[in-house]
Amino acid sequence: MDNVKTKVTPKYIAELVAKELNIPDISVKERTRDLAQARFIYYKLAKTFCRYVSLATIGKEINRDHSTVVYGLNKYDVESKYDLYMRDVHDKLYNELDPNFIKPGVNQEYDLTFQEILNRIKLIERKLNIQPYD
Repeated sequence: MDNVKTKVTPKYIAELVAKELNIPDISVKERTRDLAQARFIYYKLAKTFCRYVSLATIGKEINRDHSTVVYGLNKYDVESKYDLYMRDVHDKLYNELDPNFIKPGVNQEYDLTFQEILNRIKLIERKLNIQPYD
């Protein structure tokens, strides 16, 4: 991959998996072992890197429904324990995607609760000698 940051989307991950495994299209309605494993890897990567995308959206990208995605995630967990090639492909793609992935969430410094904000306001009021509106 280039040094150019690319938005990690289900479509991008599907293309990446297909390219890595030399499969023209992982969304075809065939049930060969190679295609099934490619889809399992896609489901796992998409679930990891597209945190706020629904399972239905992940499946829709390759013409599957959400229950197929759930089944594929479970199958990946079982099969990757024994199929080292499948795990190696997943790990390679994971390592390619990870540097370009900006994890969702807020910075810890700014993750304040409402009570902490009120306490800070009271502290500032005291420093300024302002009477609070209690």
